[in-house]
Amino acid sequence: MGTRRAPPISFEAYCREKERAALAAPLSGYTTVLEDAGGVDLLAIGSSWSRALFDGDFYRSAGSKSPDLPAVTLVHHWPADDPREEGGPGPLGNATTVHLIHEGLARVDADGVLGGVGVVREPDYVASVWHPELVALRLSRGLPRHPVQIVVSESGNLPFDECLLFNEPSLRVVIVTSRRGADAVGAALRDRPWIRVLDTGQPLSMRKALMTLRHEGLAVVAALGGRRVASTLLTEGLVTDLYLTGSDEDGMRPSRDIHDGPPVLHRRVLAKRGHRGSNGARFEHLVSPAPRSWLPQPSFLR
Repeated sequence: MGTRRAPPISFEAYCREKERAALAAPLSGYTTVLEDAGGVDLLAIGSSWSRALFDGDFYRSAGSKSPDLPAVTLVHHWPADDPREEGGPGPLGNATTVHLIHEGLARVDADGVLGGVGVVREPDYVASVWHPELVALRLSRGLPRHPVQIVVSESGNLPFDECLLFNEPSLRVVIVTSRRGADAVGAALRDRPWIRVLDTGQPLSMRKALMTLRHEGLAVVAALGGRRVASTLLTEGLVTDLYLTGSDEDGMRPSRDIHDGPPVLHRRVLAKRGHRGSNGARFEHLVSPAPRSWLPQPSFLR
């Protein structure tokens, strides 16, 4: 395997830089366009600080689709043709989208954050919450400072020596892979006991992975919306909440277009527009509809 190389930055320095960037970012906030949560069992998440910016509470479904599965939220940003579409952070538009939604409210109560191999294409990327106000909100809910880092890789071919994520013992990391992938990474992880390899069989089974994680105590998993990860989760009916972000300039498309399977129709419970200066930021929250509500609804994002 060769000599292990040190990661490009210490974890302490990385956390300080992420906090500094979040504090310095100009957050312009949102205005509510649509709120229709009648009959939907939702949990409200927020503080006085986040409610002022988001124009109310942020929500997620109160439970999962099965007691054997975690609640799985999926956050996805347009444009979808980002080269890091397998699950990397990618360009997320304006500062409010990045710091309030993607690196904030969408994962503030998550036990784990799940993404494809794109999350490790940037060697100093860790999926967590960074703005001090949102860190305080997360800690007030009795959660650890950082969510479990869940990386999905069929092959197990990952840059272990280069990435901060795989070289920080204070992080809990899970690699979701196939049987072949598990065999491939075994030797590389012998001296990294904080990294768990989750063999889900051949081929990789996302449902089996999520069931295992739920049985190990992860009740809420926040997924990053790379196209491959999104397609798998949506096609298998594993997503409880879909969060879409974008802007007027992105030419956002219907939610059913973010994956490769058949149309996915969800009930829209919340829609927001960014304040002036946000470059036309948009936000939608969609959930699985009631059995009699499978009719498509018009989207203000189309």
